[in-house]
Amino acid sequence: MAVGSGSPIDQDAIISAANVFQDRLGDCVYEVRFKNTRHGPYEADPISPREVRLTVSPGISQKGGYFDIQWWQNGDYKYHYRENGLEFRFGREGDNAGTSDPVRHFHPPSDPSQHLQSCIGPDHPPERVTLAVIACWFAAAETGDPSLLNSQNNPP
Repeated sequence: MAVGSGSPIDQDAIISAANVFQDRLGDCVYEVRFKNTRHGPYEADPISPREVRLTVSPGISQKGGYFDIQWWQNGDYKYHYRENGLEFRFGREGDNAGTSDPVRHFHPPSDPSQHLQSCIGPDHPPERVTLAVIACWFAAAETGDPSLLNSQNNPP
């Protein structure tokens, strides 16, 4: 089983997440590229987006980094952040309901394979999840402290 669990990609949610990032962070988002095919390159236009990559600056401990964002029609999502020497991910995987891993989870920079309960609340639409991810990332970027990433109180 995997994120999305066979559900179709939610193209509108992906575009919405990109728009929220750009609206909220303005010039801190300096590149937006879309992956329109499963194994294709990132492109400027969202023709049939499967994923969006948003390059942001500043980063948490580097000059900048990037988010890869995916959404599925079943409500699963993945916000995967990377910069040199640091990565984390906020996600929702409905298939985790029958396991010891939380459905809404956070993969911390200290151990990206670990599934911790996410501070992001349940059943939020893409716009609200995106605002929550931005709030978590910004708290860490503002202080240079990645330990703050999953410590917000039900953001945004």
